[in-house]
Amino acid sequence: MPLSLVRKLCSLSNVDIKSLDITYLPKNWGAVKGGKKGIIKMMNKYNSQLKIWRNKGRKKSFGNLKKINYPELNEELAEFIGAYLGDGTITNYFVRISGDYRYDLPYFDYLSELIIRLFGIKPKIYRDKRLINTCYLLISSKNVCSFLKDNYNLKYGDKLKNNSCIPKQILKDKNCSIACLRGLVDTDGSVSRRGRKGSQFCVQFSSYIPELLHQAYNIGRELGIFTYLTGHETGTNKWGNILKYFKVIGSSNLKHVIRFNLRYSKNKTLYVRDVPVYLKKTLYRNMDLPFRMGS
Repeated sequence: MPLSLVRKLCSLSNVDIKSLDITYLPKNWGAVKGGKKGIIKMMNKYNSQLKIWRNKGRKKSFGNLKKINYPELNEELAEFIGAYLGDGTITNYFVRISGDYRYDLPYFDYLSELIIRLFGIKPKIYRDKRLINTCYLLISSKNVCSFLKDNYNLKYGDKLKNNSCIPKQILKDKNCSIACLRGLVDTDGSVSRRGRKGSQFCVQFSSYIPELLHQAYNIGRELGIFTYLTGHETGTNKWGNILKYFKVIGSSNLKHVIRFNLRYSKNKTLYVRDVPVYLKKTLYRNMDLPFRMGS
């Protein structure tokens, strides 16, 4: 019986639910129970044929694995891993990075080219079918997933439960650490107004994974850029440090570049909702990424 129905019956009957002897079952309890019965029935009925079917399935599966390149650690791979750690998901079969359809399509185009250079396969970019503004960049490759898990300890499943962090190989290399931080901020960070009427400006990264947040803070602090670590946010709102961020780290997400550039060149504080108008301008459409001041 669904828990919601039990609560409703208790409410109607003036019964305290805590007084009942209830066993709570997981949501997939019925599916698991039915699946086990189905497997037993199938094994009893088709026992002699199961080995043949399994062998055929293995051959087909291995034959369909996409061949990929296996890159050595470099700045591009570190930036990609940062983008995944910021707003991505990894399973046995795919890597997926989420973004906002209104602002992040140019960034996904950049990541797509980066992935082609790294792994030799082209990801898919698509929009969520629901009436929301989410879009995804999808790499459907078991080999890519295994490569990231085996070489960089990026565990499958929930990043928060797995305490997913920047791999130690990246942290040992200054240039790779910088690139990884860029990927983090470009996906789960912001370059935005702060304070009354946007009087202040900030660059910050947000995460509910404590160790990942501290890693990002430490990279930024050692570069003399990040000045605060509070709650689930780290970054800086000092203008001199923001200038240094865009000189040393930079950004591959035009959404961030546009907002910084307008503040820097015209002292104009842009709302994120106004970004799409600027994405169409020649200056930004032809810009080489990652963008760094002076490059």
